[in-house]
Amino acid sequence: MSETSLLLRAKAAGRDILLPMSGLREVVALAPITPLPGGPPGIQGVVLYQGEFLPVLDWTALQGCPARLESAVAMAVLMPRLGLPLEGLTGTLEAPEEGWSDPAEGDPWAPILAKVCRVGGEELALLDPDHLLALLHRLRKDR
Repeated sequence: MSETSLLLRAKAAGRDILLPMSGLREVVALAPITPLPGGPPGIQGVVLYQGEFLPVLDWTALQGCPARLESAVAMAVLMPRLGLPLEGLTGTLEAPEEGWSDPAEGDPWAPILAKVCRVGGEELALLDPDHLLALLHRLRKDR
């Protein structure tokens, strides 16, 4: 099983998602998040991670995200130094060779998704960390 084709299946913002393992530093228990008054849009605060402050994504800043979220239990730490709060972890899976499609038209998360895949009768969205960071930069510029 190659790391480039290994995906983490998790639940975030009420949605089942896939994250490429190649873009993750690690998954850790969620530490208390310290809010940043006047902080950048899309960032709910920071956590202390390996002796440094790590920004944590605010899922509610994304279009189509529920305003009220379940409590996060874990955090995926992306390579580009961003924490993603996760409501649950399902496991890992090998990326299928077939069954990939573009996000559905009108999917509010389409700007941060790479593709959507059918796995066991379910449609799972593959999050694209680069698209997510680009969206956060746009939010900051629009501020």
